[in-house]
Amino acid sequence: MRYNAAVESRPPSDLNERQANRLRILAESAHAFAEATTNVTRLLQLAAQRFAELVGDGCYIRLLSRDGIWLEPVATTHPDPEVERFLRETTDSVPLRFGEGISGRVVETGESVLMPTVSFEQYKKMTKPEFVPIFERVGVTSLIVVRLRARGINLGFIALVRNGIGRPAYTEEDLHLVEDLADRAALAINNGRLLEDLERRVSERTKELESANRELEAFCYSVSHDLRAPLRAIDGFSQILEEDHGKFLDPNGRGVIETIRRNARRMAQLIDDLLRFSRLGRQAMNPTRVPMRAMVESLTEELRTTEPSRTLDIRIGPLPPALCDKDLIRQVWINLLGNAVKYTRGRSTAVVEVDGVLDGAEIRYTVKDNGAGFDPQFTSKLFSVFQRLHNASQFEGTGVGLALVERIVSRHGGRVWAEGRLEEGATFGFALPQTI
Repeated sequence: MRYNAAVESRPPSDLNERQANRLRILAESAHAFAEATTNVTRLLQLAAQRFAELVGDGCYIRLLSRDGIWLEPVATTHPDPEVERFLRETTDSVPLRFGEGISGRVVETGESVLMPTVSFEQYKKMTKPEFVPIFERVGVTSLIVVRLRARGINLGFIALVRNGIGRPAYTEEDLHLVEDLADRAALAINNGRLLEDLERRVSERTKELESANRELEAFCYSVSHDLRAPLRAIDGFSQILEEDHGKFLDPNGRGVIETIRRNARRMAQLIDDLLRFSRLGRQAMNPTRVPMRAMVESLTEELRTTEPSRTLDIRIGPLPPALCDKDLIRQVWINLLGNAVKYTRGRSTAVVEVDGVLDGAEIRYTVKDNGAGFDPQFTSKLFSVFQRLHNASQFEGTGVGLALVERIVSRHGGRVWAEGRLEEGATFGFALPQTI
């Protein structure tokens, strides 16, 4: 709804200058609004002040409530501090529904209102009765109301008022400027709200994660203390039974005791591995430049001492250094090299080849062996917790080692893979980014 004022003719040079000035105002305002999106409250007050300074005199902003029913006051400004205080104390306290009064209908229909000269008789018919004495006291002489809308969403409205004898009336040119400014302000407000929602959700998820971590800590404590005790009792009493009463048992009986003790020890190892796996995600990372070749050479020497009776042919190729957490990556190498040695136990000579290559943005490392290999159709299970492709009677283990490898490498932003065939050996690899 527009009450048009006469538009005076102007020479082309004057129009060009005014157009350039208008574009400058819009660009500066859009930049100012965008910079304030990190604080919606400050953005709204900035928008109100910007509108009041550019178009004047007073500016009043309401936004739709989350339920889309109420238009809630969010910013009020006026060059006269007394008028601003009065408007905050009075206008802000009047409830306004979507579609109600002049401003509510602007939000509902999207049709801006320009009243160059306010006729109070007409104004009384259009607005809520509660607003009439307020505007009479302020002495409103001209009015503009424009909807705030962004990305197809109604946000609220901006109302501009001029008051006092001798103040110029708003014009169509003023209205166009306000509409363009409102589009930029609405986009900034919408962005600010989206950012606030995102921060709120992140905060909620962080609290949920902290709560889950506390529960996990409690679980780990329970596992560490409450489950270890009965396992130690089972193993301990089985040992006493074997030592004190073994002579009364036949070989089958002693075999049963050994099976009990072996499974108790395996359960204890499973608990240790599970605890290590659960703690890994909470362990702080300390990236440094790690000399991979020196680390692998040290670990292979340790493996040779643990397998003195075996022939181990471990071939170490080029291994570029990497930016990573030294202790965590050491666990990766321990698991991959240990697996290679373990699964080549059936070979007269265990051949293990360790290589690395720098390729673009990542460094790839591989450990290849001539051991038992695995069925390729089960490759996807290899890096899952407690997933084993070989019987425990053939090769010891708990099925956690490769899951640890995958989690450690993922925390570094890398990836893992595996290739192999039954009785034809296997290749396990991991890639790390050059920067973390």
